[in-house]
Amino acid sequence: MRGKVSTEHLQRRAFVYVRQSTAAQVHENVESTRRQYALVERAKALGWAADAIEVIDEDLGKSGASTDGRDGFARLVDAVAYGEAGAVLALEVSRLARCSQDWQRLMSLCAVAQVALVDESSVYDPNDRDDKLLLDLKGTMSEAELHWLRLRLVGARRNKARRGELRTGAVATGYVWTGSGYVKDPDEAVRRAIEVVFARFAVEPSAWAVVRWARETGFQMPTRRELGGGSTEVEWRPLGTSRLCDLLRNPVYAGAYVYGRRPARKELRGGEIRQVRASGLEPGQWFVKLEGAHEGYLDWETYLGNQEKLRQNLARLGAGVRGAPREGPALLPGLAVCGRCGRRMRPQYMGRSPGGWRYYCVGERDRGQTLCWSVPGAAIDEAVEALFLRTVVPEEVELSLAVERETESQSEELARQWRARLEQAEYEARRAERRYKAVEPENRVVARTLEREWEARLQDLEELDRQYRQAGRKRVVSLTDDDRARVRELAGDLPAVWRSSTTTPAERKAMLRLAIEAVALSPMEVPRRATRVQVQWQSGAVTEVVVPWLSRRERTQTPTEAVARIRDLAGAREHDSRIADRLNAEGLRTGQGKTWNLAAVKWARRRNGIKRTAPDDPRRVPLPDQREDGLYSMPGVCRRFGVTAAAIEKWLANGLLHGRREDYGHHRNVWWFDLDDATAARIEARKGPRSWREPSRSAEDRSNPGAGGAV
Repeated sequence: MRGKVSTEHLQRRAFVYVRQSTAAQVHENVESTRRQYALVERAKALGWAADAIEVIDEDLGKSGASTDGRDGFARLVDAVAYGEAGAVLALEVSRLARCSQDWQRLMSLCAVAQVALVDESSVYDPNDRDDKLLLDLKGTMSEAELHWLRLRLVGARRNKARRGELRTGAVATGYVWTGSGYVKDPDEAVRRAIEVVFARFAVEPSAWAVVRWARETGFQMPTRRELGGGSTEVEWRPLGTSRLCDLLRNPVYAGAYVYGRRPARKELRGGEIRQVRASGLEPGQWFVKLEGAHEGYLDWETYLGNQEKLRQNLARLGAGVRGAPREGPALLPGLAVCGRCGRRMRPQYMGRSPGGWRYYCVGERDRGQTLCWSVPGAAIDEAVEALFLRTVVPEEVELSLAVERETESQSEELARQWRARLEQAEYEARRAERRYKAVEPENRVVARTLEREWEARLQDLEELDRQYRQAGRKRVVSLTDDDRARVRELAGDLPAVWRSSTTTPAERKAMLRLAIEAVALSPMEVPRRATRVQVQWQSGAVTEVVVPWLSRRERTQTPTEAVARIRDLAGAREHDSRIADRLNAEGLRTGQGKTWNLAAVKWARRRNGIKRTAPDDPRRVPLPDQREDGLYSMPGVCRRFGVTAAAIEKWLANGLLHGRREDYGHHRNVWWFDLDDATAARIEARKGPRSWREPSRSAEDRSNPGAGGAV
């Protein structure tokens, strides 16, 4: 064997490769590791000097099934390829590689670079036919051995999984593992928290809405951590979107035991073979699915409904997916469907002007074609909204009682969950107190530690109680008699609930989706340009309306209802300002969707030929120069010092003059100044020569000296 090691080999370095497959083997199979390090002595016996031997042990605890993450093996291959290595020593072939591709590549490099392969018993020359045949067989057997081991291990795991007795990963929060299956967590606070989350997702339109509700109410999610030795502890943290989605997608909460839900497979990623986890598999494709294996927090049908709800909220999935209701003003995102090609239409917002959005269909744009078509969205939304409010008339008693029951149920669930957490915190504080009092007072080393622990538990209890009180202020725990009366009143008036300022656009869209499955939009050219709107209800019925295409002038003209109301109020001798207030109170808007003001009412009257019959407003009494209490008005200060209002504003900014704003008669928010002798003297000394000039005044100002009262 020594004859296979030549002088050329000894002139280069000898590399001893040390590897164990797992960290457990590193700590438990100590003898194997020692035998691999002992190969240094074998290299010395073959003729290498001590300083010419290098040990590569970076791959301890890493599997030889692949080169991913094996920096030591990569360094060894580089040393062989660049002619630095004269020999490679390993305990056996499996230490170098358990993949035939990696093994054959290393052997090919060693053959070209004239590198000897050495194990515990033999020296091999890769250029020798007999040695190469033996090395090929050893490499093949090493890879096959790994395959046989995996078959036995995977077969045992799968057989145990078929019985529902295999534990996979961390136990889902809300359950504990007993060795033969899942059972619900004995902590009542943990169970209540899980139940509250599923109940809230049933009434909210999306997972993000549940997270937003949790932040508003101070709701926190538990996580049971394993500390080792069989002990665990519960941590409470704010609920996040990723945590909530994992909770909703986990079939364990539906009482099902599953295995093989995300099997691993190999794919080409960037020209390299990568092992990835499959996702999106249907339940029928899971390797093991045992329904009713343990007590669940919801049934299997509800779980499948939650998955479909999550899928529909992912707008990035493209066609066939609605997307979650969002806060944009457009009413039909996720519902509008092109009547030409059947694709889902998208909203396009154009600036911040009211009604500034369109629904458009991309058509074959991804294939280089043009858009299919688009249509202004405001008129479409108004037509669908009117149809919805006219068609959907809930039963007053059923709706009111359902809302009342749901509100009380969720409030009570939250209250029970908070009480359970407080009870647990009180128990922890009492236990810490008992441990502190049980120690001998002379043992100060232990007593100080237990005292700090007791103080920490008391602080946790105080903080939890503070959070509970704060959450109680943010939410209504129970409905009062006035609340119930208001709910019953609103239950019979769906339009009032729909148009309420507290109802958000996302909530309106969620209400719409409860009754409408889809809205098909199709362009019409004859007898005039219009849009055919076909509303498909959840019951399967279809209602059709036609919405004409309006010009810009037609879209922004004053609504006929508002014009009629202005005509009636003007005929009743109402002033324009009073008419604007009445129109806003009745919920009417201008043609541009804005609220009414004095100028808008005047423009609408002149545009529609409506004359004003209200008498002229009485003239306001001008402001006096000085009030009874001695305070001066702005015109009074101007005339006393012979200056303009601009000079007074400058004095106010520089702190030379002080005043305050108050109402006086019909005058609103006007300045009043206290001119004592000291202030008057400072002003006389400080005012410039230009401020002595008396400002020119128009005839109107001379006839109304109080006109300059407000700045």
